[in-house]
Amino acid sequence: MKTNKNYKSLIYHYIFKRTSTFILAVVVTSVFFERTYDHLCEAIFERINRGRLWRHIKHKYENNGDEDGFSMPSADDAAAD
Repeated sequence: MKTNKNYKSLIYHYIFKRTSTFILAVVVTSVFFERTYDHLCEAIFERINRGRLWRHIKHKYENNGDEDGFSMPSADDAAAD
């Protein structure tokens, strides 16, 4: 029980005692949470939509030196889908 009280005392003394350190802790925690949540949601989105996003299929539609700047996918590309 003594170590638990020591942790609480340290947290109170260094974070909650002064308003400025409390606000700083809230801001830092919010930024960390936001970045973690964003990466997690992005990973889930990427996994669900694998093979359907532009970066996954752009090789089929990239310019291959055509004069008009647009090339249609070949029959081999269509068969691969």
